[in-house]
Amino acid sequence: MRTTVHEGTEPGTGPLTTGLGRARRTRRLAAALAGLVALVAALAVGVMVTKLGAARTGELGLDVSISHHRDAALTDLALAVNLLLGTLVAPVLLVVVCATIWVRSRFVATTVAMLTAVGWFSVEVGKLLVQRTRPPATAVHALVSETAADSYPSGHTAFAAGALFAVVAALALAGRSTRAAWMIGVPVVAVVALSRLYLGVHYLSDVIASVVFAGASILVAVAVVQPWLMRLQHADLHRRAASVAAPAREEDSEGEA
Repeated sequence: MRTTVHEGTEPGTGPLTTGLGRARRTRRLAAALAGLVALVAALAVGVMVTKLGAARTGELGLDVSISHHRDAALTDLALAVNLLLGTLVAPVLLVVVCATIWVRSRFVATTVAMLTAVGWFSVEVGKLLVQRTRPPATAVHALVSETAADSYPSGHTAFAAGALFAVVAALALAGRSTRAAWMIGVPVVAVVALSRLYLGVHYLSDVIASVVFAGASILVAVAVVQPWLMRLQHADLHRRAASVAAPAREEDSEGEA
């Protein structure tokens, strides 16, 4: 069947293709704007709760109450989370996990590593601009020494949330189900968030804001780099298909010989 290409129109760039491309760009722009609005809102909340003070918001009372209900097992768990998701160990864990994934899928490994880092480091903006002091150590009987004015948002919680959102984004872009990731990831993020209150180093709004910061920043990042990520995914698929086809061609050659 003969295909007619109208003058000035290249194959694959007809009205339908152009319309789909425009719709994708519009969705990415909307996602980026939504993420930016969420980040601004989270910053505004941070400034507000800092000015009000943790005593007036009730967050200090919550931390004090939690400090009266500690036990050895929960303390060990909270301290383990504090170590594993801290600034020294967390990057190592991320590199090891993504290096392992790289063997099977460079697209997934790159996406998870990049987006987790974006979600994690996004809270540094909040810490710098809000400058919220940590809960008073004597009042909450803090189990970890944190003295810098960087309580809002929580970096540990942001790492956990960033990892979850990064995995979900990678699965969604690959056309895979995200249900298992949500079912496993949400409880993990909740445990990390609660551990920060348990140790007496953060307030409730700190850990909630970290989830917002991580999610919103990753939303913006995906909107910006999605075309590049999709090209990376296609290259990954072609590479894997070629690696599967190569042994088959060798077997055919041996059979003919």
